[in-house]
Amino acid sequence: MVTGICFDRFVTERNTSGADDVFWAMGCGTLVAVALTWATLGTLLDIVLVARTQRYCLGDLSVGEGLAGFMWAASRLVIFPVVSGVSVLVSLPIDLLARLPWFAERGWLKAAMVTLAILVSISGPMAMILYDVATVGTPGDCVPPWWPSWLPLQ
Repeated sequence: MVTGICFDRFVTERNTSGADDVFWAMGCGTLVAVALTWATLGTLLDIVLVARTQRYCLGDLSVGEGLAGFMWAASRLVIFPVVSGVSVLVSLPIDLLARLPWFAERGWLKAAMVTLAILVSISGPMAMILYDVATVGTPGDCVPPWWPSWLPLQ
């Protein structure tokens, strides 16, 4: 929709914001929401899973092991949001590609591309959680009973 605006006897035509602008903002907003969710809840999930796995494998921790675990958890509070943000930045081109007119006209293809962008943005934090549980959480040959058999340890 074009609106005429008059300034000093001159008429300037300007586009008004439409529904398409809302969909563009919502697409990027979805990825930002995924990044913020994984940066907070993913960090807590990572720390809890590693702590429970270590407690299962090692039993009660000594003071030195507890301090080392605390320092590791503090490092994850810094590193995990960075991994989540980078993962969303990697998925952003897929989301922007889904907003092109050719994809936007085909609703199922657009939905598939947006779903793929969300899955790519989740893959970085999920890989970090699996890596941390497999390497930090399971010392030696200890395998927790809930660990899937198809997923290797260390």
